[in-house]
Formats: sequence, structure tokens, C-alpha cells
Amino acid sequence: FTMFLIFERSYAFIWVFLVLSVLTTWQSIGVVWAHKKMRLFMNTFIHLVEWPEEKIKRRYEEKTEIIFDDKKMVASGVFAVILAHLLGVDYFGFSFQEIPYIIFKLIYYSAIYTLGVGLYILIMTAFAVHKIGDLPLKVNVLFSHDMQAIGILYSKFTIYAASIYIIWVLFQMLIPLQLSPLERTLLFAAFAVLLCAYFILPQYSIHQMMVKTKQNRIDAFSSHLSALANETFKNPTDENVSSLSDFLDIQHQLDKMSEWPFSFYEILHIVLITVIPLVVLTLEVIHGVINEPA
Repeated sequence: FTMFLIFERSYAFIWVFLVLSVLTTWQSIGVVWAHKKMRLFMNTFIHLVEWPEEKIKRRYEEKTEIIFDDKKMVASGVFAVILAHLLGVDYFGFSFQEIPYIIFKLIYYSAIYTLGVGLYILIMTAFAVHKIGDLPLKVNVLFSHDMQAIGILYSKFTIYAASIYIIWVLFQMLIPLQLSPLERTLLFAAFAVLLCAYFILPQYSIHQMMVKTKQNRIDAFSSHLSALANETFKNPTDENVSSLSDFLDIQHQLDKMSEWPFSFYEILHIVLITVIPLVVLTLEVIHGVINEPA
């Protein structure tokens, strides 16, 4: 920033510089945060899988090493920088002097590099979550808070991805070569769809297992409930009526069991973080159309 002031003698680019700095920092922090969260989640994951504890730890550590593989993260970051240059998205329309221009490009490429690293982690995390449905999960914890912890953790990854995208949109709005309001709205709408797909699709295999297990429980319980109901109708004693009432309560609890490893609140958070900016951008487009000269 000091170099910009020395050479440009202007505060005109301070916000662009700050946004890029925030992006690089936030994306770097995200890598460390994700690694810490994944390590801590192992304690919960141990209670989910019907395997010996040592085998679970070994498999979990193997997956974690794949997600946070240093060489692949570096390769992903370098690939993102090369791709940005080849696509020409590293030209912004600024009229910097040579040294400030080089500094700005270095900061921009740092942001692109950390973006590439983060995207690799997010993609590999999605594959890891998808594979959970193939594991022999414990039936008794399938509808517990431990299972919901998967959705809660994954929703945090999704919200983090959304925050990164919002900051990139802000950066694009600050540079001279801006997208039109309509283009920004369409881009954000496409991202909202991708974000929801990123959150839901990897967890679909877990959803299928939960649906199957729930239906098996209901089918097994229904036969006992039907037999008890017939017995109660034939012999309506207080004991039979009380037992039938207890069984009906259990059936009600079975019907209420969630079929997804996340709750309404995780969905609400993701919807809000994507819909609110989209509404703002849509209103900007409508305002532009209304005020467009005939």
C-alpha cells in the first residue's frame, strides 16, 4: 500500500487493494481453518462407522492427507494462476505505473493462487463426504446428533465458499472493467445453484442410507404395532391400551426422523447468504431498466 502511495500519489485504488488483501488473507486462513476442523471432526466420526477404532482413524487420516496434500494444493494454485492468465481475467483496465502495476499483479496472483488451493480442498472434501454413504455406518447413530454434525460441518464449508465468492464479486465491482448489473446477477444466480448443488449432492448418498434405514425400521415396527393393535381391540385392557399408546408414540418419533444429515437451520444459512446478495443485484438491474432513457 505504501508503494502505491509513493508511485501513484493517490488513494483512488485503496479499496481494490484492500479487497485483494482481504481475499488473500481470508482464503489462506480458510485452508488452516478447514484442516483444523477436519482434524477435530475425527473424534465424532469414530462414533459413526461400524469399524474398529484404529481402522477408522487410519482411514480418516488417509482421507485427510489426500484432501490436504501439499503437492496437489500447490499444483492447484499454480494451475489457477495459469488459467487466469490464459483466460485474460488478469486485465482490469487500470492505468498504473510499471512498479505499482507489478505489485498489483503479484497481489492479484496471490489471491488467485490461494483461491486455487481452496477450490482443491472444497472439491476433495465434497468427494470425501459423498463416500461416507458407502461406509458401514452404525444404525443406532444414523439419526443422532453425531450424524447431524456432518451436515453442520459441511454447511460451514459451503458458507465459507459463499463468502469467498461474494468478496470476489465485490472486487469485480471495484475495477474499471466491470460486468454489467445483469451479467453480475446471472453470474451470482449460477453460483447460487452451484452452491446448493455443492451442499446437497455430496450428502445424497448419506440421505439414501438414512431413508432406507428409516423405512426398514418403520416396516419392522409396523408389524409389531399391527399385532398389538389387534390384540388391544380383542382384549382392551388398561395394560394393552397403555402399550398401544406407547407404540404409537414411538411410531410418531420414527415418522419425524430426519432423512438428511443436516437440519433446516443449515439450509436457511446457505439460502440467506446466497439469496440476499442476489436480491440486491436483481433490484439493481430493475432500477437500471426503469431509469434507462427511452
